[in-house]
Amino acid sequence: MGMSKLFYIIAVAALMSGCGLDKMANKYETVSFTTTPPTLQAHGGKVALSLDATFAEKYFAKKATVDFTPVLVYNGGETAFKTITIQGEEATGGEATIFNATGGSFKYNDAISYSDEMMSSTLELRAVAKQKDKEKVLGPVNIANGVIATSTRVQDTEDLANNNHGYEHETILEETATIYFLVNQSNIRTTEKSDDDIKALKTFAKNGYKTHSIEIISYASPEGSVNMNDNVSDNRMKSTLNYTKRLLRSLKVEGAKNSDLYTETSVGEDWEGFESIVQGSNIKDKRRINKIVNSIADVEVREQQIRDLAEIYDALEDDVLPQLRKATIIIRSYQPKRTDEEIATLSTTTPEELDVKELLFSATLTSDEITQTTIYNKAVELHNDWRGYNNIACMYLAKGNFSEAITYLEKAEELGGGTSDVLTNKGIIAARKGQLSKAQKLFNDANTTENNQAVLDVRQGEYTKAARFYKNRKTFNATLAQLLNGKNSAKCNENTAACNYLNAIANARSGNNDAAISSLTNAINTDVSYKSEAFKDLEFVNLRTNETFIAITK
Repeated sequence: MGMSKLFYIIAVAALMSGCGLDKMANKYETVSFTTTPPTLQAHGGKVALSLDATFAEKYFAKKATVDFTPVLVYNGGETAFKTITIQGEEATGGEATIFNATGGSFKYNDAISYSDEMMSSTLELRAVAKQKDKEKVLGPVNIANGVIATSTRVQDTEDLANNNHGYEHETILEETATIYFLVNQSNIRTTEKSDDDIKALKTFAKNGYKTHSIEIISYASPEGSVNMNDNVSDNRMKSTLNYTKRLLRSLKVEGAKNSDLYTETSVGEDWEGFESIVQGSNIKDKRRINKIVNSIADVEVREQQIRDLAEIYDALEDDVLPQLRKATIIIRSYQPKRTDEEIATLSTTTPEELDVKELLFSATLTSDEITQTTIYNKAVELHNDWRGYNNIACMYLAKGNFSEAITYLEKAEELGGGTSDVLTNKGIIAARKGQLSKAQKLFNDANTTENNQAVLDVRQGEYTKAARFYKNRKTFNATLAQLLNGKNSAKCNENTAACNYLNAIANARSGNNDAAISSLTNAINTDVSYKSEAFKDLEFVNLRTNETFIAITK
C-alpha cells in the first residue's frame, strides 16, 4: 500500500472519529435532562440530586463515552456531585450504555453536604465526550436553580444537661419500725418494744424535725376465716396506733398529738406479702403454692388448698406466716433546710459550709456568669465533682463557643466518666456542627430527652418521627417538623419574626398568597433581615411577580 493511500485511510478514520463527537456536540440540545424535584432541596444536612437523562436515536456515537458531572455553582464557589460515565454500545468503562439506533436513558442519584451559600445557586451539568484520544466539551447545561433550605431553619431548642444539682427545697425523711404479733394476737409484747426497729425509730424522732406524717399499716397472716383475720388486723392497728401516740408524745415529737398527721390502714390478710416471701424462700414446691394463690379467687378455698399441702404447710407455718402477723410504723419528717438567701450568701463567702447539692444549686440563684463559673469551679475544688465542669461547658455551649465547651466536657468526663449529661451535651454540639450520625450515637448512649431526639430528628430529615413527638404543639420546631412532614396547614403561635416567617412559608405552600404576604410583612417588621431572606428564598418563587411582595422585599 502506498504512503499516500495509508495517510488517506488514517485521515478518514480520524475525521470520522472527530465527526462523531462533533455531531454529539452539535445536537447536544436534543438530550433531555430532568431533575426530581425540579428545585433542589436540603434535607438531613444534604442536597440530594435525582437526575434522568434521555438520548434520542442516532445521537450517541457507538465508540464514545461521556463523563457527566453535575456542579452546584454559587457565589464564592462551587461543589461537584459525583461524575458518571455513560458509554456507547461499542465503548467500555461506562456505568450505563446508550445504543445508537434506539437511543436510551440513564438515572443518576447523589447527594452533597449543604451549606448556606447554596440557597442562591445554579446547578450546571458539565459533560466531556471522549473517543479514542479525542475529547469534546458538551454544554454546560443549567438544569436547576437554587436550593430550598427550609429544613435548615430548625432552632437550637435542645435541653442542655445542666439541671443536675439534685437539691430539693423539700426533702422528706422517714424511719420505719415493724412490730410482730403472735398468731391471732394484737397485744404488743415487751420484746417488740425494745427491738432494734423501735430503737431506730426513737433515735429518728429525737432529731426534733417537723413532722410530715405518721402512718400505721397493720396486717394478718392468711389463715383462718377472712372475717377473723380482718378483725385481728383491725385490733393490731388500734393497739399499734395507741402505742405510737404514747411513744411519740413521750419523746415530745412535733405534731404527735395532731390526729390529722396520722394515717391508718388495716390491710387484713396479706396475700401479696405471702406470695413475695414464698417466692424468695427455699420452700419445696413454692411454684405450686403461688399458682394456687394466683389461680383461685375464693380466699377461703385458696387457704384450704394451701393447708391441704401437708408436706409443706409446716414450713409455711414456721417460716412465712409469722412474718405476716405485723404492723408497720412509718414516721416522716421534713429535713431542715437553709433558705435560698442563706445558700446564695454562703456560696460566695464560705462555700465549704455547703454540701455539693447546695453549692451547685446556688449557681441557679444568680444570673452573673462570673459568679456561676466561680461556684462551679468550687464544686470541683471542694468536692471533686464533674458537674462543675459540665455546667461550665453548658455556659459556653449556650453562647455557641463549641471549642471551650468541648474542653470542659472532656474535663468533666475525666472526673466522672461518660455520664448521661456529658454525652448529651457532646451530642448537642455534634448536632449543631452538622455531625448528625455522631450526635445520634451520643444521644443513644446518653438516653437523652425526647425533646433532644425530636430536634435531632428534624436535623436528620426524620420528619415523621419528629412530627409524632410534636403532635398538637405549635412551637417553631413543632410547626417546622409538621410542615416538612407535609402538613402545610401547620401554624406557629410564637410571637417572633422566625415564627411569622415560617407561617409565611406554610401559607405560600398552601397557595394562600395574601396570608403569606401578611405573615411575611410581620416577620420583616420585627426583623428586617428577613427582607433579604425572602427575596432569595425559593419558597416564595410564585410571589416574585406580586407587587406587594416586591415592595416589602426591596
